[in-house]
Amino acid sequence: MRLEVLNPSGTVEVTDLYAHRLANLDGKKIGELSNGGWEYERTFPRIRELILKRFPNVKFVPYTKFPIGTSEISVPNISDIVSKMGCDAVIGGNAG
Repeated sequence: MRLEVLNPSGTVEVTDLYAHRLANLDGKKIGELSNGGWEYERTFPRIRELILKRFPNVKFVPYTKFPIGTSEISVPNISDIVSKMGCDAVIGGNAG
């Protein structure tokens, strides 16, 4: 018998970014893109609350303003939608 041991942390090394990371979130507009996963309607408000504690000048475009299940596969023009909303960054997925 041969067993393969996997890293349970789910850590993935990001080697190819589509955009540069922001230095900080102060004064930025963040879009909330839901993948429709487990309890996203509970996690987004909590994430929003925690970010606002650290960066009180952040604005949010809530997940309710975007199609649910957003990805380039399910919504091919999602990057255009995000751009039209004026988002500087997005939180994508966030739940199971």
